Amino acid sequence: MTRPAPAAAGLPRCADVRALAGQEALEALFATAPVGLGLVDRRLRWVRLNEALASITALPRVLPLCLHALDTGQPILNQEIPEPGPAGATQTWLASCYPVGVDAELIGVGVVLVDVTDQHHQADEFRSTVIANMTEGLYIADSEGRCNFLNPAAENMLGWSEQELSGKLVQETIQRQEPDDAFTRKDGSSFPVAYSATPLVGGSDSSGLMVMFRDTTDQTAEQDQLRRQLDAFTWVGRTRDALDEGRLVLYSQPIVPLAGGEPSEELLLRMVGREGEIIRPATFLPAAEKYGLIGEIDQQVVTQAAQLAARGQRVQANLSALSVSSPVLLALIEHSLREANADPSNLVFEITETALMKDFEAGETFARGVADLGCDLALDDFGTGYGSFTRLKRLPAKYLKIDIEFVRDFVSSSGSRHVVEAITGLARRFGQQTIAEGVEDYETLALLGDTGVDFAQGYHLGHPAPLADAA
Repeated sequence: MTRPAPAAAGLPRCADVRALAGQEALEALFATAPVGLGLVDRRLRWVRLNEALASITALPRVLPLCLHALDTGQPILNQEIPEPGPAGATQTWLASCYPVGVDAELIGVGVVLVDVTDQHHQADEFRSTVIANMTEGLYIADSEGRCNFLNPAAENMLGWSEQELSGKLVQETIQRQEPDDAFTRKDGSSFPVAYSATPLVGGSDSSGLMVMFRDTTDQTAEQDQLRRQLDAFTWVGRTRDALDEGRLVLYSQPIVPLAGGEPSEELLLRMVGREGEIIRPATFLPAAEKYGLIGEIDQQVVTQAAQLAARGQRVQANLSALSVSSPVLLALIEHSLREANADPSNLVFEITETALMKDFEAGETFARGVADLGCDLALDDFGTGYGSFTRLKRLPAKYLKIDIEFVRDFVSSSGSRHVVEAITGLARRFGQQTIAEGVEDYETLALLGDTGVDFAQGYHLGHPAPLADAA
């Protein structure tokens, strides 16, 4: 077997050449690497560091990481270390510390620092772009609750600029409403919000709070609308049951003459609940009008009113605008009067001025049809519907019912007195009579009589009562 020739005298062996080449390569890599490389001994002394690491001024901030690696024997990976740079710029390093051992003995810590400033800036720019384009509002408050940041969406929703709100207590500006689900705008108005809060932590202590929120006005409005619709459906069912079970009843309230004329009474609809409670029409009539029950209710009112008129009672019955627009209503009134053998002059139909103005042509047709049957017409809530005199003079209305808003403060308000005086004068010139609603004391009653009002109605003269009790 041939043995390898011995190495020539003075020449290194191949293994030594390879080792030397490896060491030189390592030294070259250590010297020229674009990252910081170094070694710290057990006494936290720098025993070796390359040129890139030596140029870093933040080296003292690496030593606590090295100490932790020495104490635990575990590496510390990818810890960010900011380093102030020129002109206020910040350079960011990513530090990793690795325990180094020889023959099972820990001799120090290897340090690697990588410059991630560009990546950090890119991440900051990305975050800034995201925050600037968020539709949700975002604000940050310090540990004392003072605002120090607002994103554009928050500025838009709150009406404050970041500069205006900076340093102000959040609880005294944004969140000074009693409900905790509403924020306050700069102008003092409030809006509903949904929000989440996240503590900002610096070291072991909380250093502030980040709050993200959105305006839930539209969502709240949708929920309110849904609740109203569900409530309306409930009242439709309850009204349907009340109609079928005869629990829609009529009350009456006296209408008293102030200067001659015949007394009468207004018929007022009520629902009797299953437990005997009395429910006012404002609770159930809107749903009845919206979902098609109002025509049936008005038919019942007309039938009962005709029966009362047949007994010699002079009554005023309210009708909805939807029924007035129906061609069936006049035929129903004529049929009810004939069936009850009632005197048409004992029956007055009321329709609000506002409802009349919604479809004046239908209202005029109804008014003339009622007059042809021998019944009278009263315009209810007069003075609030902004009806033109040109249209009103075309209606054969016998009564103008002055709205309660002008009667309630008639004694104390010169404005209300002027309105009532104007309505009274207008009615007199058109050959009509006036009825003041909502009279609640003698002083108002006396002054209305002095003003020339023809009739009065209100709690001072009588509360609404069931027809049997009223009789």
